[in-house]
Amino acid sequence: MIFKIHSRGQGVGAGPVNYLLGKDRNRELASVLRGDPEQTIELIDSLDFARKYTSGVLSFEERDIPDEQKQQIMDSLEHNLLSGLGSDQYEILWVQHQDKDRLELNFVIPNVELKTGKRLQPYYDKADRKRVQAWQEITNYDNNLSDPNDPEKRRTFNYGRNLSTDKKEAIEHITNGLMGLINSGEISDRDGIVKNLQSHGFNVSRKTKKSISIKLPDESRAIRLTGAIYEQDFRAGKGVRKAIEDNIERYRKEREQRVHQARELYTKAHTKKSEYHRERFKPKRIELSRIVEREYKELRENIKKSAKKNNADIQHGVNSRVNYTSFSDRIITPIQHPELVDWVEKNERNKQTVSFNNQEIRAEIGKSTNRISRTIERLREAVERYAEAAPVIGQLCRNHINKNRNRSYEENSGIRFR
Repeated sequence: MIFKIHSRGQGVGAGPVNYLLGKDRNRELASVLRGDPEQTIELIDSLDFARKYTSGVLSFEERDIPDEQKQQIMDSLEHNLLSGLGSDQYEILWVQHQDKDRLELNFVIPNVELKTGKRLQPYYDKADRKRVQAWQEITNYDNNLSDPNDPEKRRTFNYGRNLSTDKKEAIEHITNGLMGLINSGEISDRDGIVKNLQSHGFNVSRKTKKSISIKLPDESRAIRLTGAIYEQDFRAGKGVRKAIEDNIERYRKEREQRVHQARELYTKAHTKKSEYHRERFKPKRIELSRIVEREYKELRENIKKSAKKNNADIQHGVNSRVNYTSFSDRIITPIQHPELVDWVEKNERNKQTVSFNNQEIRAEIGKSTNRISRTIERLREAVERYAEAAPVIGQLCRNHINKNRNRSYEENSGIRFR
């Protein structure tokens, strides 16, 4: 199995969905395994990001695998690309193809986190490639799937898809001739291949670690040859097949070690990606501190003003009997979830600890306490409305009732965040 990510991501949502299922949803040997095609289209079209969706494919050498195994692999990829996110925070469409005599599991992800409406980027090559490659290695090993990196899977020679039939036949004859010389021992490495090609009039225009580019006689455009015998580290003695088999055996013996290293890499990278997603898409907090702190400061100032009007004894009584730190700890606390502490009861208990001889100070405390109580009651009602509206937010985004998600969120919840 090979993981591939497509470069597409712009345009309307019908583009990728119609390709996967057909414009009339009648593509041969294509079926939806997970998700809603029409909802995916609507969600993509509601976005105003430069790249609105991410698409890719898991391509298997196998013709088919059990349904239970497909579901497990799809779950695993979602857990990989969307680390740290719940299933209610993203939308994904999975479509199965079997029209190429092999299994393909295609996916389309609208680039939006559903609860916050923020842009979501499931795959960024520079940051995610190593983690995804490790996931591919682990998944193939755990599910006993064909390993695309196995040397046995590499063909002796390859040629470009756009070559004419004549050129393909010419390359095949060249490669077969080289293979004969390798088997007879006349060529033992890539340098020998290059010299042999040059001696027969071919211009070797470029050599890379994995390929050789040649120009055929009377042709101006070079052709890139790739395959085992054209790689830089190719070595062969008598019987190239024996060398290839030894390479295959060595690769397979080392596989468990590679998988172990892949697990370690994946664990660290997955934790890092999860932390990034949780931080980026964490829910907004309802902060009560600013409102309550303002009321508390006003209460404290009124007490001080009243004390100054009387005498030093009253001032001393205020300072000694009112524990402002304790009062602050009880009142000025941010609330992070729709479960409020009963501020009124706490304030009443605090009020019982205050004893003053000055009636004016008591009156000021009563006024400020009432204001705090009213403020807290309003906040309690607001949080209750928030709790009722919260489960609806994800659905609103999914149904695309209002493209302006932030405004819709506030109107339906009744809360405006500071």
